Amino acid sequence: MIFKTITLHNLFCYDGKHPFDLLPSEADKETCNIVVIMGRNGFGKTSFLNSVKLLFGGVTKELRHGAQRGNSLSEKAFVLGAKEWWGILNHQAKKRGEFDCYVEAVLIDENHQEIIVKRGWNLRDDDYHNRIEVAAPRKPPLTGDNAQQYLSGLLPLDYIPFFFFDAEEIGYLAEANDNQIIEKMEQLLNIRPADNLRDCIKDLIKKVERESIKRDAKLELLKAEHRHDELQIEQQNLNEQCQAIEFDIDVLETDLRETRQKIRVFSGQGMIENNAKLEAAKQAQLKNQEEALTGLSELFERDAFLRLNADKVQQTLPAVERCAHNQHSVTKEMLDSLHEPLKAIFTTPPYLDGRRLEDRLIKFYQNRIAGVLNSRDVNEDDSSPFRLESWQAKKILGLLGAYTPQHAPETPIRELLSRALQAERAIAEIDKNLLEVSLLSEESKLRLSQLQEQQEQQSLDVEQRRKDLHEVKNKLSSVERELIEVQGKTEGLRKQARQSEQGQLRITLLEKMLKLLDSYKQALKVRQRAVLEDYFNRHLASLLDSNQLISKIKIDESFQFQLLRSDDSPIAMGSISAGMKQLAATALIWALKDACGKQLPVVIDTPLGRIDKQHQDNLLNRYYPKAARQVILLPTDSELDERKRELLAPYIYREYHLHNRDGDKTHVELMPSGKAVNNG
Repeated sequence: MIFKTITLHNLFCYDGKHPFDLLPSEADKETCNIVVIMGRNGFGKTSFLNSVKLLFGGVTKELRHGAQRGNSLSEKAFVLGAKEWWGILNHQAKKRGEFDCYVEAVLIDENHQEIIVKRGWNLRDDDYHNRIEVAAPRKPPLTGDNAQQYLSGLLPLDYIPFFFFDAEEIGYLAEANDNQIIEKMEQLLNIRPADNLRDCIKDLIKKVERESIKRDAKLELLKAEHRHDELQIEQQNLNEQCQAIEFDIDVLETDLRETRQKIRVFSGQGMIENNAKLEAAKQAQLKNQEEALTGLSELFERDAFLRLNADKVQQTLPAVERCAHNQHSVTKEMLDSLHEPLKAIFTTPPYLDGRRLEDRLIKFYQNRIAGVLNSRDVNEDDSSPFRLESWQAKKILGLLGAYTPQHAPETPIRELLSRALQAERAIAEIDKNLLEVSLLSEESKLRLSQLQEQQEQQSLDVEQRRKDLHEVKNKLSSVERELIEVQGKTEGLRKQARQSEQGQLRITLLEKMLKLLDSYKQALKVRQRAVLEDYFNRHLASLLDSNQLISKIKIDESFQFQLLRSDDSPIAMGSISAGMKQLAATALIWALKDACGKQLPVVIDTPLGRIDKQHQDNLLNRYYPKAARQVILLPTDSELDERKRELLAPYIYREYHLHNRDGDKTHVELMPSGKAVNNG
């Protein structure tokens, strides 16, 4: 099966009717299988993918969960919109008063016959239910459940994640140890029908149990089973109602909080609180300004003239250094230091020859020594701009070193000055706000009154929805209690059937059939597992040809995967990159397609995702040309640049470019295509 056409009308960012012709020409269909729909982020590629998903599955849980990150919407919220989610109807169409939107496809089946499928909505009066129509060969027009049942035969819901997907988000499949994913894989590999047959046998057992008991007990069992089925449906409906009401309450409470905040701004209480906050902020800024100015004052009293003249300080240092190391000063200091010690040698023991000289001789020698020292004095350097003793110059040199440009001595002054100016500006702004909040215009009073009425209505709506939720939860509790009672009653009545000899024989036979079916299913799983594992490893090796980490993948009997090194030791999934997970998931999807033998179209958004250049080339050369008879790729312009497009060109038979300047009005441009263009 392939798409002949897909038409989007007023869906998501597609304003109006936009048909995509996807059927290859006779010349292309044998060698070309790829359609490229290219556009920048936000131009409509994901809208196209989601529209295809809507066509086959309606508003699925996957779509509802993906609309808002971390929040699963109800069907009503997904269709009509809630919070930041706009809903499915195009905004421009809604502004014009158009409420009809749909997605339609013409399919070509394996017998080359056309099947027309259309799913649409008319959202007038907030009607969020879809309408589905199918026109198929040798079938009357199908609608509603009959149409959905026929469509599920073409493409079961469990198949959708493996054929229509965003390549950047499929890494989770590489960790496919989730029961729901495994069940979908078993459905795809034709294993699940064994479970369906198992359910049929269980139903037969129940029928035998009913027939093997007395007439009055049989009628009672039938009623109990019928009531059990009714209660299960009611339980499911009530659970869905609870989810929808809880979502409504969340939306209403968010709106109510926003309204209350607006009222606080307008109301007197809000003004008082705002004034108090503004006054507190002003005092904080005044204190901040005072601290900055005090710091500036201290700096100007102490050394600001040095901090602000770092260049002058730098120019002064050479002269001070000369003074510190001037030979005259050094020699003079040394000679001066010798005067007293040399004199003292005549008057301080021990004496020469053991006796002290006479006073007249001491005086004579002291004068002679002083004369010699004085005769050694050096001439002063008159060229120096100022005179400093060496010790003074060295002390000044140590002080001035901290005020050179390399230490940026002016920084504290600049920072304190900036801090004072910022505080001044902040104080001026606060004074302006204080003046503004003290006045309330007539227009503001009217707006305040409207907001108060809106708040009252929103509060009533929240209260009503809470009452509704309480009521639904009470019903749910009552249904669950009755369900437990009915289950106990049903089991008791069925036990009576086993007391009948004929009934026991038939039940035993059916239970043996169940065991036989379980054995068949297990053998089927073993065979399909081996086929899937073989395809998986071959395709992974083809895509990851430069990989040295993953040697192979092992799939156990429960269809859980394990990555192995060359020595068969396991690899933790958390230790491999997102890009490698994406490639592994791609190999899995490829393997599942080959193992199941289904010929279905593939639609892939962000086809090259987080993949590096070499592995992108592998995808372009080895996977996409073989992924299916028809592959629709939705890349960005940066993903599929000129070089990469040349690799894919021999397989492209149609190309569209999407443009969306305003965000809600996609324009679709058909590009020249065909072998002649693709090959240059």
